[in-house]
Amino acid sequence: MKITPEQREAWLQNTANSPFNRWLEPQVRGPDGQLDLARLYEVASRYGIDGQSRYSHLNPGQQRMIVGNILRRIVPADEYEVSVATPQTAKQVSVPLRPEIIRTAGVTDLLILHSQIMDELREREIVRTANAPLGDYAELLFATAFGWALQNNSSNGHDATDASGHRYQIKSRRVTPRNPSRQLSAIRRLPDSTFDFLAAVLFDETYRVTKAIVLPHAVVARRGKRVEHTNSWRFILDDGVWAEAGARDVTAALISASETI
Repeated sequence: MKITPEQREAWLQNTANSPFNRWLEPQVRGPDGQLDLARLYEVASRYGIDGQSRYSHLNPGQQRMIVGNILRRIVPADEYEVSVATPQTAKQVSVPLRPEIIRTAGVTDLLILHSQIMDELREREIVRTANAPLGDYAELLFATAFGWALQNNSSNGHDATDASGHRYQIKSRRVTPRNPSRQLSAIRRLPDSTFDFLAAVLFDETYRVTKAIVLPHAVVARRGKRVEHTNSWRFILDDGVWAEAGARDVTAALISASETI
């Protein structure tokens, strides 16, 4: 599922009156009025952003949105408010996203938008974290890829079961330049063997699957580190995990699943 050119244009119209976009848009458009990625990354490089290789797998509209949001956070306001703002436009007016854009956007597009909103709220000190619906998305990907049945309540220590009755605890991590950690969320009751396998996936900052694995409980028990004050176990999904006996690399399967949702 992709954002259509019409949806991108609607998004630009919603934000066209902001001083920042009135400053940026003329710099990233060619003589024909079309988005010119070379110009976009030329502007980005002036502010120390080297994102062309990082975002080149995305479509042009997504690259414009992501790089634009990064620039919005780091470009001093006086650089664009003085040059393009008038007394009527110097203060940004809040314009809600059109419901039809949200309803028709792809899953990945919505996740990216969610993360950008949370980043902005954290920058403004409205929230203290950038929590995202990553866990639910990871569970959906594994269930789609392998036909697992998701549990209604994970308090029993696992999130899904397969046709043979094997139990899976599903974990995920979004790895970003801001936070490159691969530590998964806390694992509870590890010695109780409430699951048979750990299914884990790593995402990049644009919610693209980068690595995924299914591990036997024994590997998790041996590698997990007890954290006394939280009564839980810490598990880091480093590259060495893929060499463990019984480890199954399922990256390709989850990438395929992500393309069908």
